[in-house]
Amino acid sequence: MKGRTRAVVALVLIGGAAATTALVVGRSDGREVDGALVYAQRCAFCHDVEGQVGAEITRATLASRGDEETLTRYLRLAMPYEAPGTMTDAEYRATARHLLETRGLAGEAAVGNVAGRDNGTGEGR
Repeated sequence: MKGRTRAVVALVLIGGAAATTALVVGRSDGREVDGALVYAQRCAFCHDVEGQVGAEITRATLASRGDEETLTRYLRLAMPYEAPGTMTDAEYRATARHLLETRGLAGEAAVGNVAGRDNGTGEGR
């Protein structure tokens, strides 16, 4: 493996182990899964670092995935990139909810506005 690939694989392995531990501990008292925590531990190292490996997650990208349920299904099929389908359903739902909320797309009305004409791209004007 090349140096960068080896570093990404190491981050994935470390991130995955830490995420599993934190999420199990966090859920031991019956609380909901923390989408921000899941994102920070399983997604951010590819999507939020300089020279990122994964694509930037924008409002328009999220809106193109539709509502929370559709986004959850997409995440389950495609993410994490190195091991799709390895998170729990609750982790996928919490991550989708976190992404939509932090980008101002929570609720069907917000998703409709971004997917339609009010997405900040100038489209539909």
